[in-house]
Amino acid sequence: MFNFTKKKEGAKPDTKGAADPKASALIDDELKNMMGGFIWDGSMQRWVRAKKREVDPAQLTVTPKSGSPYTVWPVMYTYLTQKGMKSCNIDQAYAESKKKNVVLLDVRLAKDFAKQRAEGAVNVPLFRITAGDDKWDKIKRVVMAGLFMNATERDPDFVENVRKIAPNKNTKIIVMCSIGGTLETVIKVASTGKVNKNDLDRTYGRESRSLKAVYELKRAGYKNIVHMEGGLSDWRFNGLPLEP
Repeated sequence: MFNFTKKKEGAKPDTKGAADPKASALIDDELKNMMGGFIWDGSMQRWVRAKKREVDPAQLTVTPKSGSPYTVWPVMYTYLTQKGMKSCNIDQAYAESKKKNVVLLDVRLAKDFAKQRAEGAVNVPLFRITAGDDKWDKIKRVVMAGLFMNATERDPDFVENVRKIAPNKNTKIIVMCSIGGTLETVIKVASTGKVNKNDLDRTYGRESRSLKAVYELKRAGYKNIVHMEGGLSDWRFNGLPLEP
């Protein structure tokens, strides 16, 4: 059963409403049966666990005022941890990417991919530059421009765009982004060896675009998806080949 609520203070931004049929279509019985309780802690900008709180399953998705509906991160995290996710480090990813019929998939924005990328990677962005032209799209552009950033949104055609380069769902696809992210909830301090198991910022690991892309592809039926740990930042730091 779904368990979900929100703290009254610092709630997540208002949306168009959970009744959006496109949002409802993102959740099925498989996800309903695996979920536990969680809440959005707006004051700290993080998801944390909750106990025995009921909610409409539609609240496990978000329909933003600008952009397409999407599944919230704790749902993705739970799915990936319960279903099992293959991971590899940057050296393994580089070696595998040299093999025939292996795709090294970079899901960063196209403009970032064009500036610098891992050798041999192909680009299918999980997000795109905001495409709409209604009031909220314009507001988003103005706000993000003030931060010297591009306004972006989920690309609803992400999976379809991946199909164009990998129509066979048994193709091995190694997914990467800029930071990698992790499903690990335990933090180990390298210098001291101290282990922190109670960091609320890591209740659901560390979300990233590559992890979200892995979720989308696994849900779409791809059988051999591998997540690359560390992202392009580790790839670059360790001196692996870059383009251009």
